Amino acid sequence: MFLDETFRLKVGLAEMLKGGVIMDVTNAEQAVIAEQAGAVAVMALERVPSDIRKDGGVARMAPIAKIREIMHTVSIPVMAKARIGHFTEARILEALGVDYIDESEVLTPADEEHHIDKRPYKVPFVCGARNLGEALRRIGEGAAMIRTKGEAGSGNIVEAVRHMRTIQKEIKQLTVLGKEELMAEAKRHQAPFELIQWVAEHGKLPVPNFSAGGIATPADAALVMQLGAESVFVGSGIFKSDDPEARARAIVKAATYFNDPAKLLEASEDLGIGMPGLDISKLAESELMQTRGW
Repeated sequence: MFLDETFRLKVGLAEMLKGGVIMDVTNAEQAVIAEQAGAVAVMALERVPSDIRKDGGVARMAPIAKIREIMHTVSIPVMAKARIGHFTEARILEALGVDYIDESEVLTPADEEHHIDKRPYKVPFVCGARNLGEALRRIGEGAAMIRTKGEAGSGNIVEAVRHMRTIQKEIKQLTVLGKEELMAEAKRHQAPFELIQWVAEHGKLPVPNFSAGGIATPADAALVMQLGAESVFVGSGIFKSDDPEARARAIVKAATYFNDPAKLLEASEDLGIGMPGLDISKLAESELMQTRGW
């Protein structure tokens, strides 16, 4: 499945975002700031993750009027979120003409057992993952890009680092195994055997692997890029800071020059106070977003 022409086209669209920053925006004004700062795409949603966490209740797909306004305002690609398992929200977003759909744990799941079958859609999907098994299950369903989940809206990079390191480590482990060992690995990871074989042979995922969840500073963005992320998603970290315009530019610069300490110093200077961060160890299990989906 994952090598057919349609899937390759979707992956090609995802690869156009590599090396950049995708920013969460809640209105046209924020979308303009993101575009002018150099974002490669924006994610249109009703509330940033930190507000979703604070407000509680049910978080759904953003209002169509809000998404359309953002689409009409910027020239860069526009993503939008659908709830896990809510294939009708996804069909609506596809009909609207968004460039990418994020089946997102940030929103309240619509289905606690099943994710969307993403293969019949023409629009590419991005999905979150904490480990290789989650990543390969989503790819098996048709996801054209993966992002580490991290812990959205936390302003704390620790979970994004944990998830990126876990995926990279589990990929490396597959590459040294004999072919006769791979079926057992498919069982262990609960992942399609053909995808396990592909990763073992190539030493990487068959789709771009981005990072998200808790990125709040230029240093955070550079860190996950150095760990292997091919792009970064920044949610609350920009527009919940004291200086969104400067911080947006700084994070874009950090993602571009992630291996250049002098450039990272330049990006980090003269920034105000970042968003308030959360101690994730003190969050109750029910407060975690990363555990949504399977």
